[in-house]
Amino acid sequence: MMTVKHAMIKTALLTICLLALLSKPAAAETSFSAEKAYQHVQTLVQKIGPRPAGSKGETKAAQYIYYVLEQNGWKVSEQPFSKVVMSNNPLDNAQKIKVVNSQNIIAELPGTRAESIILGAHYDSAGLNAPGALDNASGVAVLLELARILSAEPHEDTYQLVFFGAEEMGLVGSAYFVERADLSAVKWMLNLDMIGTPLLIDGAGKKSAPWDLLKQVTALAKEEKIPFHLSRDFMIMTRDTSQGGASDFSSFLEQGVPAVGLGIAGRPAGFFHQPGDQLERVALADLKTIGNFAYRLVKSVQVKESGPKVWDELYLTFQAGSHVLMLPTNALRLFTLLIFVLTAMMLVRVLKTGTRWVWAGFLKALGLAAVTAFLAVMLSGSVEFIWQSLKQVAQVWYAYPDLFLVGRVILIVGVLLLITNIWPHFKLAQAGRIYWLGAVVWVAVAGLATALIRVDLAFPFIFWLALLLIQYFKPSLLLTVLAPYFIYKFHWELLNSEQWVSFYETVHRFFLLFAILYTFLLIPVLLSVLHVVRSRTRNWKGFSNSARRPAALALVVVILSFGLVPGYTAKFPQVVTVQEEWTESEGQLKIFSSENLPARIHRQFNSKSGKSIVLPTYIAAAPLTAEASVNERQGNPRMLDLNLTLNYSAEPYILSLKIESPEPFKLTQSGDFLPLNKLPKKIDLEGKKGADARYSLVVERNPPQRHNIQFTLEAAGKITFTVEGVFPAPAPAFILQEPRLSVNYQTVTRKSFEF
Repeated sequence: MMTVKHAMIKTALLTICLLALLSKPAAAETSFSAEKAYQHVQTLVQKIGPRPAGSKGETKAAQYIYYVLEQNGWKVSEQPFSKVVMSNNPLDNAQKIKVVNSQNIIAELPGTRAESIILGAHYDSAGLNAPGALDNASGVAVLLELARILSAEPHEDTYQLVFFGAEEMGLVGSAYFVERADLSAVKWMLNLDMIGTPLLIDGAGKKSAPWDLLKQVTALAKEEKIPFHLSRDFMIMTRDTSQGGASDFSSFLEQGVPAVGLGIAGRPAGFFHQPGDQLERVALADLKTIGNFAYRLVKSVQVKESGPKVWDELYLTFQAGSHVLMLPTNALRLFTLLIFVLTAMMLVRVLKTGTRWVWAGFLKALGLAAVTAFLAVMLSGSVEFIWQSLKQVAQVWYAYPDLFLVGRVILIVGVLLLITNIWPHFKLAQAGRIYWLGAVVWVAVAGLATALIRVDLAFPFIFWLALLLIQYFKPSLLLTVLAPYFIYKFHWELLNSEQWVSFYETVHRFFLLFAILYTFLLIPVLLSVLHVVRSRTRNWKGFSNSARRPAALALVVVILSFGLVPGYTAKFPQVVTVQEEWTESEGQLKIFSSENLPARIHRQFNSKSGKSIVLPTYIAAAPLTAEASVNERQGNPRMLDLNLTLNYSAEPYILSLKIESPEPFKLTQSGDFLPLNKLPKKIDLEGKKGADARYSLVVERNPPQRHNIQFTLEAAGKITFTVEGVFPAPAPAFILQEPRLSVNYQTVTRKSFEF
């Protein structure tokens, strides 16, 4: 009996233990979960929606991030800010000042030592209609999932997570953070912005990331077999912009903190900053790949010292597949000096050869090359303008910029070959060294001028110069074509970046200036070709005649092909705005775009072709009303004390005040709408003279908005004061559903006063 009893007791105990084990909570998962990260993306995109800086959506996103971090054991704090930024857009004549209100979310997980690693991502989206799934709910989601697994394991370094607000307004949140944070214990910073592959490893800001950091990041990417592209400021464009870089890591670089950003390499698709940036843009596989990669970086990257430091920032990088080489600044300086010394020696040698130089012939060739190059640039550009007129679009290249670039090169080469057919009539000098001398001096001057600005900026010309020195001993058309390789590379890098559109718009705005610039670049190419022809064949006429027919055929094919390339595709749609617009007491529905609207839309509304359609409004009353009063104090100049009273049924996202006058004016006081003590530097708030000879100044801010606004102006002439409120339209009464269109919905109220 005792045996049976013991057996029963033993069985009962085993049963209890088994039940206890079954009821015990499962151990926390410590590996990166793409599914959990994807759930964060879903919450931010589908439950919260667009999150522009200062909006209710951004505030909800901040609260969600705060909650998730607290649940994972992080010490969390909020850093609200209000910052004034200047908008310096070369395509916009008006001087614009923005008051940006937002907040950063800061989380800390103390380690056994004070040295810290910062991980960052911005959580705001680009606009009222951009859900911001890829940009940048993806980066936020990966960071939140990293917060979970980092908190579940022992660690020596202290971790800081910073979720930046107002990144899309010009890196405002990260700039505010670094200005006020104690960075003395920070070892390095990793930023996540637009998660995906092929991976962009970005180290381009006003300062470049230290090479030692980039070397470790690229080595790990190679080990993980992740296709990547290393971006370092390939030209002065990214470094000298007002924000100094592409994302929030740039603010840390400017303060001397090693930092690097992870994103997606290549030109963003047409949903970038548009309503199409939806949940389906984010891939689970990419979240998994980049999440694991970021985790390994945090655990493996070694930075010797913490705090701000100085490093070599003018080095050059060269990438071939997954292999990356670096040329340090001192080696670059030495190489530049060596090429200049060799060039001087070669010039002395050539000038001492005893050849009878015909300077008149040299100047004739130089002038002819300049005229030919300028005509080639202008004529190749005219083809684009012709198709712009025939197709009634401004951006015939938008969907296929790579085809446009290749076509433009073919046009220039074809036009050059046809124009040079008349060169034999000018009886150019026979000595090839004359033209080589012209090309070398031309490129050497360009290299010296750029080297005085920044030695790494001069490298494309120094490389060009080096190949020209080789060409003296071995004249070759192949060397002539390869010599400007890094000029080509710059354009290719630019083509595959988000800066391409703004660059192209700038080229069109200052067309003559860029025509002269590209003429300058073509002159040494033409002189090099002349050197090869005179040195090897001495028969330019035979060479040009043989190339005439292929050049003419290529021109015809490219010109006709330009018309066949569609301006917009499903991947790169046309951006259209549907706007409920109120002016004074009248309302209208306006459909407009920077290009002509598709013909089928005009047929639908029985309207004439053009860039806009105006229809009756769908809403009953304007969401904003404004009343103004002014107190004028006579003097020289006169002073105007302006008081605005605003009433709105819903808070506008952007409240904009535009001041215009035919005479100069100055804003001396602005109340709390524009806090003058928060201006980035001491500036005069004066109207900027535009192309229409009128002076203008625009001041705008995001929420929270004011109901009463006071300004004091110093003005000589009549003042036109326009108040404009921009409201989101989450449930528009009118829906435009068309293929190849990206539609933005908004409501705008505008009222003007004159004093």
